[in-house]
Amino acid sequence: MRGITVVGTGLDSGEIPVAVAIAAALPEARLFATVAIGGSAEVDAALLSARGATVPLARREAASPVIAARHAGQALDPTDLVQAARAAAEDGFLVAAAPGGLLAPITEHYSNRDFARELGLPLVVAARAMPGVTGQVRLAGEAARVAGLTVAAVVLTDWPDPPNRVQIDERELLSKIARAPVLAQPELERAPVADWAETATAAPAPAAPDPVAAAPAAAEVALDPYDSWQPRQVGDPRSTPRPQIMQAMLDIIEAEGPMTATRAYSLYNRAAGGRKLTSVAKAPLSSAVYWLARENKITLTREADIPWQGEDMVRLPDQPAVRVRELGARSLDEVPLDEIAELVKLISASTGTTDPVALKRSILSTYGLVRLTSRADEYLGLAIDLAF
Repeated sequence: MRGITVVGTGLDSGEIPVAVAIAAALPEARLFATVAIGGSAEVDAALLSARGATVPLARREAASPVIAARHAGQALDPTDLVQAARAAAEDGFLVAAAPGGLLAPITEHYSNRDFARELGLPLVVAARAMPGVTGQVRLAGEAARVAGLTVAAVVLTDWPDPPNRVQIDERELLSKIARAPVLAQPELERAPVADWAETATAAPAPAAPDPVAAAPAAAEVALDPYDSWQPRQVGDPRSTPRPQIMQAMLDIIEAEGPMTATRAYSLYNRAAGGRKLTSVAKAPLSSAVYWLARENKITLTREADIPWQGEDMVRLPDQPAVRVRELGARSLDEVPLDEIAELVKLISASTGTTDPVALKRSILSTYGLVRLTSRADEYLGLAIDLAF
């Protein structure tokens, strides 16, 4: 799928008019917007409808998407949003708008940045032409960079004719330090918007290993914090009623998901005073997870659907499938392979290296580890293969 995702630097940055203008320059483009919020919400929704697009939520008040949905008595489902965006374009060119700001929450556990990462398209950042816009754009760019997203262009919205001296100077400064073209919104009609979709968003394919490769350069990778579940007293899984086990498992997954099911079981078992996770102790925990998934309280991905992981994965429905986080209290083999694979891509893009030995060293360094055991070497090798 080809396309771009339009995000803003904050509330009501003009993302939807920018997305509509980009789509107007490409006859084959298809529009999608997660929400329309702020003072022009109804206008934005009408604008999208005129272009054959849909918007799940339109609210006049200026609020983050999750708050706007809550005030409307609704809830935005991340999976539905991603599927709807992809379906809107099918094999064509997608112009997706995610208003509210790059880090604005769509749900409590899912942000516009998560949505953009799942689409995997280059970003166009929309920002109001106002004093201080350079700093706002740089913050959005940094948040995009650490997540492996590439900014293809910056569009200054509400650009007056004529602009004042501050606006001219802000644009000139931004053009010097931004790593992407900077345009005023009226210039979109003549911009090479189709070329923006070709901006690279992934790490290059691996080259043949260099037998005398030097030590890898330090990777400029920022990880999300790892929020560990705070243990509390729970009942013996062999005798505790299933509803109580389900609530404890839900708390564990809410704190640490996405996570391997085995780690979730082990955390409960240790909190219950168990030393080894036996099959007898695991059975009621696995049953509790099954019922949570059946009630749509969690998302359970079976081992058969992710053979590279070798076990089930669990997360809340509104948690992104992959989050690149600090190691936290986890051992290396408790980190999902998908998560390490995404870290590999970020390190490769940051350092320019594709050598497996260098990547393994960088991964260990990023996680604050030193020793590459044979088990870690094998596990990281699987992640590198998955990344490329």
